[in-house]
Amino acid sequence: MDPTSTISLMFGLLILTVTASILAPMTAADKLGRNTMVGIKTRHTLSSDEAWLAAHRHAAPTLRIAAWAGWILLAIAAALCFMQNFPLALSVTSAGFIIALALLLIAGFRANQVAKQYPSS
Repeated sequence: MDPTSTISLMFGLLILTVTASILAPMTAADKLGRNTMVGIKTRHTLSSDEAWLAAHRHAAPTLRIAAWAGWILLAIAAALCFMQNFPLALSVTSAGFIIALALLLIAGFRANQVAKQYPSS
């Protein structure tokens, strides 16, 4: 098996993992103000500063889990690559990608639900 597909997917998982790793502490500490570039952007989360902060604060634990899952599965996949077991590394990376995406979607859904409770400004 060609290692290129495995490494490409690992790079994608790395981007998701780094993003979750950066956003989790920022959102937990209310250091990510309302903006249109970075964060969970829905009609409800963007409706007010209070909705934005509450939604992101609520999403922080799930983002943290997504980051940890990504780092752990990336480490396992990297070890498998060093052992030249690229098919298994691809499977581990794929599972990590699916888990990270699912957790990010869950965080977004939950954040949106929290933001719905706040009036628009």
